[in-house]
Amino acid sequence: MPNKESRIKEALDGLDNQVVDLVGNFVKRRRQDYEEAAKKLHENLKEDAKRYAMMLADQTITQEDFEMLIKGRWAQIKIELLTELSISKSKFDGIAGDVLKLTVNTLLTAV
Repeated sequence: MPNKESRIKEALDGLDNQVVDLVGNFVKRRRQDYEEAAKKLHENLKEDAKRYAMMLADQTITQEDFEMLIKGRWAQIKIELLTELSISKSKFDGIAGDVLKLTVNTLLTAV
């Protein structure tokens, strides 16, 4: 059985294609811009999410703390990306919300 860190990394890396698929639900025009934004959001979230998941797996934080840390980091990344990309806020909110749900649910399953 793989160790905790490799299970968490594998679970996060396995989301890459699903993140791109999520974008298809929101865009027709400018698909490439949205895909790049979703990938960048996920890449930026991965490292922190992995660290938080390890803390949850080691029981140094609660699931509530884990979710709060992930959501806080997600909000910060979202703001950073919105300032550098010309994507409508409502479209990006939809994409970012789905990426967040997918990441949290996958990590909770992996842990």
